[in-house]
Amino acid sequence: MDPLYAILTDPKYRHGGGDRAEFLETGVELVASILGQCEALGLAQNRQRALDFGSGVGRLTAPLSLRFDEVVGLDISESMVANARSLHAGSTNCSFEVQRANDLRAYADGSFDLVLCLLVLQHLPSQEDILRYLAEFVRVLRVGGALVVQLPQSVPPPPVVPPWRTRAGVRTRAGTFLRRLGVSPQLLYRHLDWVPEMTMTAVPDALTRSTLADLGASVLFTTPTDIDRGGTRSCVYFATR
Repeated sequence: MDPLYAILTDPKYRHGGGDRAEFLETGVELVASILGQCEALGLAQNRQRALDFGSGVGRLTAPLSLRFDEVVGLDISESMVANARSLHAGSTNCSFEVQRANDLRAYADGSFDLVLCLLVLQHLPSQEDILRYLAEFVRVLRVGGALVVQLPQSVPPPPVVPPWRTRAGVRTRAGTFLRRLGVSPQLLYRHLDWVPEMTMTAVPDALTRSTLADLGASVLFTTPTDIDRGGTRSCVYFATR
């Protein structure tokens, strides 16, 4: 419904707001920072192929395509993939595909020099789902490549719905009720500013590290723990095999 806001959840992008060029520039800066850290760690020195898992509209995929021979962007959302293909139609070494399976069976072992996944796995419904994808990331990563993945270490409990007597309470309850009756989410978003609940799943740091170790991957660096506005604590792991 609102791809830029769905990706960054910054209020300025709600209802089609914000500057698209500025939005895309955030991806250029982030990719430069990530690859700079990879270089400092001696990772992904081969720049043949990269995977951007949860690519959205290609905010990170497109700048990666300037650094790698080939980049694949995968996303579960057909509308996100359609937007990405349209937005980056001029990029000849950048492809976008809809991720329909619950694994990466379409890709061979050791087929990517970089596997990047930011602000994605946290929205899967269970730790088991997240750990399964970590296993797949390690499997498709080439020896000496870089796995760069963001994961929450803890998430706060779901917020309490405001009382009926408040405007926010009426909007939230009415939106949920009308959605169950079949009213389109686009209509509810446009007129009630309603958005569906966002699933947030955490994986404790110790479990992430032990899982990667069991898979044959070594964590070489993590960014300092970040606490977002909602209270979620997360960091980015840089790992290799």
